[in-house]
Amino acid sequence: MKAFSVAWRALVSYYNDLFFLAGMSLLWWVTGGVFAGAAILAGWVLLRSNGPWWLAPLLAIPAGPASAALANAARRSARDLHVDRTLYLDGLRLYWRQALALSAVSMAVLSLLLLNILFYSSRNTALLWALTFFWGYLSAFWIGVQVYLYPVLVGLDTPTVPGALRIALAMAFANPIFSLVLLVLAAIITCVSVALAVTLFAAWPAVMILLGEHSVRFIVDRAAQKSL
Repeated sequence: MKAFSVAWRALVSYYNDLFFLAGMSLLWWVTGGVFAGAAILAGWVLLRSNGPWWLAPLLAIPAGPASAALANAARRSARDLHVDRTLYLDGLRLYWRQALALSAVSMAVLSLLLLNILFYSSRNTALLWALTFFWGYLSAFWIGVQVYLYPVLVGLDTPTVPGALRIALAMAFANPIFSLVLLVLAAIITCVSVALAVTLFAAWPAVMILLGEHSVRFIVDRAAQKSL
């Protein structure tokens, strides 16, 4: 499966620039990633207390610029090019507006999808309850799109929110099996990172971005070969 090959490349890229990417991962948490962590924690607490857990993704919106900055640094690592910390700072400076808007759109849509899951799963009518699976599929699809978003954004000649969304959606839609397997692999890596704790802070952010970067490269290269 190509998704396994892409995941392996992401891990190799991380290993090749281990100390640099570990540092960039820690910087990601400091400059915005902490909000993503807060969103997950808040979602768990609200779910257990029957609160509005579907609103939790909105807390992760400020993490967008940090993700774009990390994508800007990881882009060169994925290509085995020279890297330094200025790449992260340059990415933060260049893309923070677009990344913040992109994150706002992404997390707002995710919250609405989760709300639909909550609404339809609480219905007594069998037909309406069955729609829970439909909204669950759309939620999984949308989460899969997130893997591509920031690598696509920093790879555009003219980075725009509509452009990044359109391309990331097209990639996920045109490669459904690949995207689904990739999402499962991302979930496995996330679970392992949480279990090991240290890797959650020093490796997980960079590996997730590299997973997206190598996926985008794979999809683009395959499309180019088909067009020949």
